[in-house]
Amino acid sequence: MTAIRRPGTVSATVLFGLSLGLVAAHALAPDWSRRAGLDVWNFAALERAYEVASEERAEVYAYEERSAARRRAANQIAVRLITDPAQLPGVADELNEVFREDGGLRFVLRGLYPDVPTERHQFARHAIDRVTFILESEPARCAEVVARLEVEYQAMCVPPESPHAP
Repeated sequence: MTAIRRPGTVSATVLFGLSLGLVAAHALAPDWSRRAGLDVWNFAALERAYEVASEERAEVYAYEERSAARRRAANQIAVRLITDPAQLPGVADELNEVFREDGGLRFVLRGLYPDVPTERHQFARHAIDRVTFILESEPARCAEVVARLEVEYQAMCVPPESPHAP
């Protein structure tokens, strides 16, 4: 007796059996089949979820790059305070502009310096802290520069004289 072999018959039978098993698993235990990843008919939804996650990851990386660029710019601005005297008010304004879009830093500065009168004063304090961080390896120079900046800060806190009435 000769058997006629058909090469695709076994493959088709196995494929049919697997498909029947997946359908039966989903019919009997739908929650379990979803948790196990056996609901292959929801592939489009999973693919869309993957695309959304990829887009969110790209947004996080872009935000990270923008934040790093702001920190570099702020450090460059703060370095000017080390060498150029009487620039604290202008530097505070520049830092305010650099961090204009960063609501997180503004929130942090309000928490760090709750007793300062204005946002400009918060950024002036922030500039002094940046200079302290930049010069932490040079304690003597740091003390000298910070003392000068504190005098400038106190001058910012003095209210201007109002004009005399005639």
